[in-house]
Amino acid sequence: MAGCPQQKPRGCSTICLPIRKDLYPKLVASPEAFRGWLDQACRDLPELFPEAFAHGYTLKDDRVSTKLGLRLRRVECKATGSAFTVRPSFVLPYMAGWTDDVEGPLFLRSFGVPFWALARVFGRDPMYWYRLEVGLGRHSLVGTTVRQTHVPEHLVADEHHQTRDGRKNSIATTVAEGCCLGAALAQTADAEGLEAAYGVFKQEAQDVQPDYRPQTVNTDGWAATQQAWRLLFPLVVILRCFLHGWLSIRDRGKHLKEVFGSLSERVWNA
Repeated sequence: MAGCPQQKPRGCSTICLPIRKDLYPKLVASPEAFRGWLDQACRDLPELFPEAFAHGYTLKDDRVSTKLGLRLRRVECKATGSAFTVRPSFVLPYMAGWTDDVEGPLFLRSFGVPFWALARVFGRDPMYWYRLEVGLGRHSLVGTTVRQTHVPEHLVADEHHQTRDGRKNSIATTVAEGCCLGAALAQTADAEGLEAAYGVFKQEAQDVQPDYRPQTVNTDGWAATQQAWRLLFPLVVILRCFLHGWLSIRDRGKHLKEVFGSLSERVWNA
């Protein structure tokens, strides 16, 4: 997509657009129809296109994918000379397969179904499904979820604990405005490990908005989490999660017995 991280040496060279699978062959076969589709898509979904696209483009060339037998066209932006392959949304990146064919197997992977079992039921080989899963983390979360060049200034950060090979792992997660902006595995749960994990979000956010600095970040009471964010953004205001604060009061007020009921209600509704 046009919003991929800038640190990739070759940059982004694909524009992925939604289109029905049955309509695409007729569009891609006709230069006039293809251009009309692109123009309409740019008007409806400008965030999916590079900025230079709006200043004019030409149809560069076309090719047929050897993997899927699908015809693809490339366009070239007049302002920059940059070329982009237009990929329909029903195809995976790198022509790895059809999205409808892998949706079910990848859903089963979320429940821990092993790769060899997926290969036995759905075909291919175990490494194919492994590469598809690993490829999910290839793209920038910020670059693919933030549709305008403005990253939220108020964040929520917490670690999701997941067991892997019998060991508990921490996934540093950053969210804002109902959207997941970051998720990276922390090698350790101390400040150094969490700084590196949350640093992935910082890098991706500054790829989209170079001067990005959040105003606040809401965290629980874990000191390492708060220290990690202070190291990443020294001027950020650390907010304590109200729920975790209330839970601390609940744990310390158990001896109050029936009095705690009315007290906790006052705290909760404060």
